[in-house]
Amino acid sequence: MTATGTATVVTVVFHHIYRYARTPREIAALIDQIVEAPLDPMVHVTVWDRPCLSHRDPGGPAAPAVRLRVSSYPGTGWGALNWADARPGAAGGELVDSFNPDADERTPPLLFDEEGDLWFPASASLPLDRVREAVAEYCGTGLRPACVRWQPGCWY
Repeated sequence: MTATGTATVVTVVFHHIYRYARTPREIAALIDQIVEAPLDPMVHVTVWDRPCLSHRDPGGPAAPAVRLRVSSYPGTGWGALNWADARPGAAGGELVDSFNPDADERTPPLLFDEEGDLWFPASASLPLDRVREAVAEYCGTGLRPACVRWQPGCWY
């Protein structure tokens, strides 16, 4: 889904806390929070024609089949991304992690899911400025960010 000509809502889920943004100013503030001061290091970001709903909301749960998961650790300067497109058919079924071709033994692996003790590979870790760029691109287009490289991910 693209934002062009369509009213969109960016939803960010910090564990069980849902935050919504509709205007460029609200979206920029949410991106800042995701990258610089996340309420939880792992968040889900969606761009849709309406707000996502929790299972606690009337009419919920409701979310698109496409989302960007962001792992952000401002204290270390690193983050990682996971793109999932669970739509059936040729357009869907894609799951990829960010890819850092410059990763080395000093590049830290980052937590993917605390409850499952699942980790991104170190090769998925990116400097936070690259994470910010990718999140901003996704929030503006609703498409998988092209400003970073990707590698196969895992369906955990």
